[in-house]
Amino acid sequence: MGSLDKGGYHDTLPSKSKSLLQTLYGEDGSVDEAVITCHMTNHATMTAVEFPEGAAWVNSQPLAIHGNLKGRYILLDFFTYCCINCMHILPALHQLEQDVPEGLCVVGVHSGKFSNEKNSDNIMNAVSRYKITHPVINDQNYDMWNSYNIICWPTLVLINPSGKIVLISIGESDVDKVCKFVKDLVRISPPTELLPLSSLQDTVTMVTDGAEKSDSVLKYPGKVYYHPDSNTIFISDTGNNRVVQTNSVGEILNKYPGPESLQLDSPQGLLVYKGWLYVCDTNNHRVVRMELERGGLEVVCGTGCQGHDLEGGKLGPEQEISSPWDIEIVSLNSYPGCHGDLLVIAMAGTHQIWGFALTDVVITFRGQKMEHEEGKTWRLAGNGEEANKNNSYPHKASFAQPSGLRYDGCKYVYIADSESSTVRSLELPSFAVKNLAGGGLDPSDLFSYGDLDGKGTAAKLQHPIGVTVLSNQTVLVADSYNHKIKVVSAKSRVVFTCSQIAGLSEPSGLSYDKQAGTVYVADTNNHTVRVLRENEGWDSSNLSVVDRARHIRNFGVSWVLKQADTKTVTISLTFSRKLNSSASSNTKITRYTQQGREEEEVPVSDNVLELPSLDSSALNLLITLFTCSEDGACYMDKYLHRINFAEETDGVQVFKPEETVVVNLN
Repeated sequence: MGSLDKGGYHDTLPSKSKSLLQTLYGEDGSVDEAVITCHMTNHATMTAVEFPEGAAWVNSQPLAIHGNLKGRYILLDFFTYCCINCMHILPALHQLEQDVPEGLCVVGVHSGKFSNEKNSDNIMNAVSRYKITHPVINDQNYDMWNSYNIICWPTLVLINPSGKIVLISIGESDVDKVCKFVKDLVRISPPTELLPLSSLQDTVTMVTDGAEKSDSVLKYPGKVYYHPDSNTIFISDTGNNRVVQTNSVGEILNKYPGPESLQLDSPQGLLVYKGWLYVCDTNNHRVVRMELERGGLEVVCGTGCQGHDLEGGKLGPEQEISSPWDIEIVSLNSYPGCHGDLLVIAMAGTHQIWGFALTDVVITFRGQKMEHEEGKTWRLAGNGEEANKNNSYPHKASFAQPSGLRYDGCKYVYIADSESSTVRSLELPSFAVKNLAGGGLDPSDLFSYGDLDGKGTAAKLQHPIGVTVLSNQTVLVADSYNHKIKVVSAKSRVVFTCSQIAGLSEPSGLSYDKQAGTVYVADTNNHTVRVLRENEGWDSSNLSVVDRARHIRNFGVSWVLKQADTKTVTISLTFSRKLNSSASSNTKITRYTQQGREEEEVPVSDNVLELPSLDSSALNLLITLFTCSEDGACYMDKYLHRINFAEETDGVQVFKPEETVVVNLN
């Protein structure tokens, strides 16, 4: 729960939510209607402050509490889109809107914590990512925040049909009771004479899918993982609730999970371990794995419901967890007195770092030996408080929404700790927590952010979400809300900006291909993956992810060739871009003969194909071209052509076998 205490607000709140809700509802959830009626009559006396004029709105035209919303219940959700606690209450609010389709209007009041969050375009992207369909106002100047004496995110404010404040609920813990209270109020005292809410929204475009504005196959990709053994890239296609595997030029090879298995909800961090793809199934509050060859989904840890346990200790599928955001593998075998493989989990929802024993695990430090059997899940570091507290005793340290992890293979696991705007480290095997860069000296100060190169805490970041480690022990950071990639020296703690990389929009994930000197970046709001080349001064290009099933241009029967005694047909391909020499353009030939169907693959070289025609009644050509434009952008396109060998032409262009067939693919 984030807070912005400007002082003087605590004593001016209307009825405190906990005392009211505890009074209204017993242990069994029953309600005394007389108590609700009494509260509405005697305590709902404070008039709600109107929305400020001139504010930007998302999903709606401007609304007015005492105007076009008068006569209905209004639930204000004060949130900031970076906040994990704000994300946690969205499913309950969505269900409430389904349960009370008439008589209630939920309005998101976005009072952004970070300067980046005050931008309406960024809010629109967040609304799309979170699938929010109710109206949202950009409270960028804290007008509503100050008028309602709000002190933290999230806060819910309920307004009755008369425009009076009924309830203020702070934090996420009572959201279910608040929703029950709203439904009981609507039932006991239903609103009347309502202006249909749909008429307030039909004059604007609902923001539900920002990716539709681009041609990308991806939708808000959150994390990316390069797998060296297969030379492929796994991408958390977060907005599409799936993971896609591509080759090095972006052609989709596989999609996970399979259609028959359990499905993902906003997947984030991912990696491959011993033939299994491990994924943070973030909104389902679990870590899952899928066998690469089959794609079926298995639960590693988490029950599927949001947990509040801060200690752990149960077997994976029995252990409740909260919003896992990233994962990393650490082998403990090289540390004295330690052994086993450990899955480290950035548990954003409880502001902690957890572990899952992939094998039996033994950790020894400071003379203490801890043993964890395979399958156990437990807390490694963090006391659950949202703060920026470093400590050599890991259980006394505090994190603030850790969202990125990467192991340097030697001594440290680096952490992108988003809400403290820091990069921090776990030192192995003690799991001591240290600062590497960013943040401030006051552990309670989660507003020490900015965009400043420097050393240690003198450097400033803004909500970093991703981190990776290069071969020279340099740490690369996705400084997400500054839309930049920054370099941190693990030794000197000096931070500098990769100024050559422009056009990013809230990048969230990084992965390093050591052999090629390439870094893959999940460029989230641009719905793409960027490719950074270390040996070219961080030159960058897009990984043009294409789906073979969606991007094949089918030309049907393109030509008829007269039958003749010739061994080859020469086809010249013309297109506007140049062939990408680093990729293998090819044509997959399916030949139909009297003996049946035969397949072979031939390369495309110098824009010319030499194709066999003897003993064929028809050829199918699936032409795969990897090309680059003059501005350096690279593409993969597929074209499906069919060639019939026949005497009858039926008006289709005829080529003699000895002629060169020119195929225009533009």
